[in-house]
Amino acid sequence: MGVKRQARALTYSSQQIGGDELTEVKTPNFLNSISGKVSNVQINRTNGVGSSVRVLMRGNKSASSSQPLYVIDGIPIINSVGKSAEASQYSTMPDAGDVLSSINPDDIESINFLKGASASALYGSIGGNGVILITTKKGKVGKSSISYNTSFTVDQAYSLPKQQHSYLSYDPAAGQAPGVSNESWGAKGTSKDHLKDFLQNGTTWVNSLSFQSGTEKSTNYFSIGNTTNKGIVPSSYFDQYNVSFRNSSKYLNDKLTLDANFIGSIQNSINRQTPGVSFSPLVGLYWLPRGVDFDQYNNSNYYYIDKSRLLPGQNWWAIGPDGKFNGNPATQNPYWVLNRNKVTVNNKNTYSAVSLAYQINPWLSARVRGNYSWNITDSQRGVSAYSDPILITSNGENGRFLQNKYENSSTYGDVLLVGSPKLSEDISLDFTVGGSINTSRNTVTEIDNAYLAAPNLFTVSNLQWNVDRSVGDGFHNINYSTKKQIQSIFASASLGYKNMFFVDMTFRNDWDSTLAYTGTSGYDYESVGANAVLSSIFKLPEAISFWKIRGSYATVGLGLPANLTTAMIPYNSVYGYNVDAGQIIKPKYSLVTDPAFKELFVRPELNKTFEAGTELRLFKNRLSFDITYYNSNASNQLLALNIASNLGGLPSGSYYINAGKIQNTGFEASLSYKIFDSEKFGWTANLNGSANKNKIVELFPSRFNGLENQLLALTGGGVYTKLKLGGSFGDIYGIKFLRDGQGRILVDTDGKPMADKQIGYLGNPNPKFMLGFNNSFNIGKLGISFLIDGKFGGQVLSLTEKANDMLGVSQNSASARDAGGVAIPNAVYAPGTPNAGAAYTGLTDAKAYYKTVGANQEGAGIDEAYIYSATTVRLRQASITYTFDINSSVLKNATVGIVGTNLFFFYKKAPFDPEQVSGNTPGGVGVDSFGIPITRSIGLSLKANF
Repeated sequence: MGVKRQARALTYSSQQIGGDELTEVKTPNFLNSISGKVSNVQINRTNGVGSSVRVLMRGNKSASSSQPLYVIDGIPIINSVGKSAEASQYSTMPDAGDVLSSINPDDIESINFLKGASASALYGSIGGNGVILITTKKGKVGKSSISYNTSFTVDQAYSLPKQQHSYLSYDPAAGQAPGVSNESWGAKGTSKDHLKDFLQNGTTWVNSLSFQSGTEKSTNYFSIGNTTNKGIVPSSYFDQYNVSFRNSSKYLNDKLTLDANFIGSIQNSINRQTPGVSFSPLVGLYWLPRGVDFDQYNNSNYYYIDKSRLLPGQNWWAIGPDGKFNGNPATQNPYWVLNRNKVTVNNKNTYSAVSLAYQINPWLSARVRGNYSWNITDSQRGVSAYSDPILITSNGENGRFLQNKYENSSTYGDVLLVGSPKLSEDISLDFTVGGSINTSRNTVTEIDNAYLAAPNLFTVSNLQWNVDRSVGDGFHNINYSTKKQIQSIFASASLGYKNMFFVDMTFRNDWDSTLAYTGTSGYDYESVGANAVLSSIFKLPEAISFWKIRGSYATVGLGLPANLTTAMIPYNSVYGYNVDAGQIIKPKYSLVTDPAFKELFVRPELNKTFEAGTELRLFKNRLSFDITYYNSNASNQLLALNIASNLGGLPSGSYYINAGKIQNTGFEASLSYKIFDSEKFGWTANLNGSANKNKIVELFPSRFNGLENQLLALTGGGVYTKLKLGGSFGDIYGIKFLRDGQGRILVDTDGKPMADKQIGYLGNPNPKFMLGFNNSFNIGKLGISFLIDGKFGGQVLSLTEKANDMLGVSQNSASARDAGGVAIPNAVYAPGTPNAGAAYTGLTDAKAYYKTVGANQEGAGIDEAYIYSATTVRLRQASITYTFDINSSVLKNATVGIVGTNLFFFYKKAPFDPEQVSGNTPGGVGVDSFGIPITRSIGLSLKANF
């Protein structure tokens, strides 16, 4: 909010990292460079370069969204994202990216993390999940310079799913030929590893050129940048161009300051990986029947020309002479997926801001500020004729066209009075009073049409809408717009006594348009905090340079989704429904309006947080330590509730209600020690750790008896991630082994494990403890750094392994065949079998076992067999650099280096990277559905200053 505070005056936890830490080892999305460097900040990446990043501070707080607020140079922005992919086997589109992925990390001066409600209360509802403050670079007074930064890395896939190549899909002795079966449970033999030949080394090239100059009256900063990536999957590319400009000028005897900046970017990507079976090119290679020669279906032979229609037809082993596909679900030629089911994502982002500050007198200034941000993401996929008919969903003759277009804009403006009057020699006061208006608009277009007039012409004008069609054939044309506005007043005050004691208070009231028709127009949030600088109050041992204790309490929350409350008005009103291809779509959920159920009325979520901590610096500030304990309770969760029968007096139906409470408790700590501090040799070690415990304390009001065991699905989690009373946010549910009262697995007569018909709890993917260990060395001009990052605890589910096992293409299936079968520990024969209750100690036939627990469709197999530990310890990044001081008339200095990211794991049990998520959604965590493989990046960097 344009407020500056001394670090010693803060009454809450705050952690800052400099821009150099983001660019030391570059990643295309700078948020990925934060992993392991800031305590209690969890980073999850989605699918490939340019995709969005999921950021979580102090645990999941909201069933709607737990993403923080981003603030650039003191002014809030909306980090809009397109439609996210789900943790499902049937996803059709990839993650579309977000606004933050387009910012050039070389333009960032520093990032500050305000993790708790006390720190973010001044931002009101938009800051309910914490705030990330981004300060961009500006020109320096009396200095003109040009800087060029570049890095080139080679990206290599590793830790791929373990596949077998020692058993075939057929039996040559029986006269069978390759392709007779879509499973690989055939005779012993050898086959080629086509997956390794298919994947290629990717490359990422990041360039940035910046100019800066400054005088006492005006400073300027300008930069241009480019990121080019060739993916590890053939025919996948990403290209981005950035531009930024910032000017700061002084007028009227330096009393008036103008600060203006602009950030813009264009992103284009081709064949960004889509999770799931339908459009992943890797599935066709994972499931390729062993013994089938993939080389005859390669990039130069993946199609033929069908003379009857003069159209490209798919050349693939799974397509029979009659044109029908084998397998359920069927696979496609990977090169057909990449070339004839191509997906493109094109994004444009702009951000502009202006701030005018006038110094009224030495202690009081007035400021008028505003920003405008706009972005559009356009994702399109064309599914050519002769693709799997199930993917086209109609008669399949001419193809299918899909488009998701999201246009978002936000306008923010505020007026501030900022003052620091001198009350006395002992008492200091810093205050802010202001008001703001924040307006966001969204326009959504979603098209899915399999009735093309001309085949394989993927344009909107080629789509037919007035046709007879089957129900559920993927026919959609949705276009709608939403608008949300928050009008606010706010104030903050910080009182200090002798620079030893500080009390901090904030107040904010929001009038939110999303509360229309609810009878409530506004809500307020408050915070209060205090700290004491013990090193200034008491005479402490000389070794203690600084010691502070602090505590704070705040209430802050989240507003409602835009246009939600229009479900309260009649359906025949234009605002009460959407239109899909000319058909009126009424709201699926209504709101409770009966005064007898007032506690269920929709209202803003409310997060009440208490935190306490201490900061300690020792040995002339060489050793720094910070630890914080927090407890947050987020109530009034927005939940979608289905009531099948009259319950508690509420008629049956589907409702949006506000209920439930999500609790997060934990601690976060950071330790920094300059072990050696000289120009000849320096060594700084940073250690940060955090633990968080999440619990669903309440879910439904007590008057609704019988709902205690109801599961509520989380957005983006497919059929797997749920909320349940007494559980934790993001719990994974699925099919479990059937067990007796002693917990023993029940098997049938043949020794095959039995499945429980009721889905059950499998685990939670969120880490119980996170640790980051960062070391930086300098030996003269030589710099060495490395970061080890650990996440401990949690469980994840692999649908990839589940399908590979069932089809007999996994190494597990081959090892079991070699061993003579599968041993099932702690198993007994099930009731009704001849040996009911007796211990089962034999070996189960490998094929019978894996076709029982494995599955390539949802709702089949046994998910419990594919739960893995989410614990990982990895070498997150490392670099070796050397700086040459040239000091010529043109070049001042240059730094060259060898850099690497995500280099290897010290410990990992899961068959995939547990950090990877399907999409940037509340529920898309912990479930692997044929996601992109892990990649390590190694390369060279250069920084030259002119």
